[in-house]
Amino acid sequence: MLLIRLLDLNAFFGQKHVGDIKAQLCRDFVDWSTGTENDNNKRAGIPLRETTVSDQTARRRLEDLRAAINAYHAEHVLNFVPKIVLPEKTEGRQRWLTRNEAARLLGAALGYVWDGEKGSWKRENGRLARQPRWIVTRRRPAARFILVGLYSARREETIRRTQWLPTTTHPWMNLGAMIYQGRGADEQRTKKRRPPAKIANRLRPHLVRWRKIDAQRTAELRAAGVMKTGEEIRFVVNRMHDGKPLAGKIRSAWEGILEDAGLGEDVVRHSLRHTAATWLMQQGTDRWQAAGWLGMTLEQLENGYGHHHPDFQEEAAEAFGGRRDLTGNS
Repeated sequence: MLLIRLLDLNAFFGQKHVGDIKAQLCRDFVDWSTGTENDNNKRAGIPLRETTVSDQTARRRLEDLRAAINAYHAEHVLNFVPKIVLPEKTEGRQRWLTRNEAARLLGAALGYVWDGEKGSWKRENGRLARQPRWIVTRRRPAARFILVGLYSARREETIRRTQWLPTTTHPWMNLGAMIYQGRGADEQRTKKRRPPAKIANRLRPHLVRWRKIDAQRTAELRAAGVMKTGEEIRFVVNRMHDGKPLAGKIRSAWEGILEDAGLGEDVVRHSLRHTAATWLMQQGTDRWQAAGWLGMTLEQLENGYGHHHPDFQEEAAEAFGGRRDLTGNS
């Protein structure tokens, strides 16, 4: 991802000097990134992007540029450090799924198609309609991803990097103790916490079953010469044809799953984490335990999801009593 961001920056700023970077140039970059017409860019002969991104993605690119300039200044001391002007930061998307929507998402990952008009799964000749086998096979990694996301609240990158076996360099599933080790011992700590967490009861049987399936697939791939002796499927979410980890984010499969589930583009992969946090609050889970399990501070949990808790502001709401109204009537 960092390489992609740097390539974007180089495409626009590559021929510029540090002294050229001003507020207007930053705004021009945002327009170029989002595909917005801009006279300055036209006059400069800057070609339009083949694919556009959001202003928040452009903001992230500019943050990288600012970090690079500051790092250079710390070593070599610039005569002046340009101020990088960023687009206004928007609130993060808090889209979460109802139980029905989550079931539809998982069902679509398994190949079923939701009929929005009837409010049920589509049927053909009295049987549930299902996508062709090759589509179902292609979506199997996404089905695992969805279940792990819903019942672990881990971010996409963490889930894709999670392995079956103990490791110091990756997250891994400790099925003996039923603990999701969110961070390898040798991994650098970041602001995005990945603490060890007890594996949710609903997820445990799936993990045990998948582990057995992957052990059998390992033997089959070795016999077919796809894997060498001693190699095995290490990643929980892996490619079906060779057992290797996914090469990148789940994109195209996700779009098809959303369509078949009758869900909109506002349901992004990070919505699974929002969903897990929201469900925890709706069920009245102790806030301290929920925050620790999610890898959040209590403040982050309260600010983002506290209003879903059944006790949310209950004491304040009841502080005025219930016997009389403001007119003194009962």
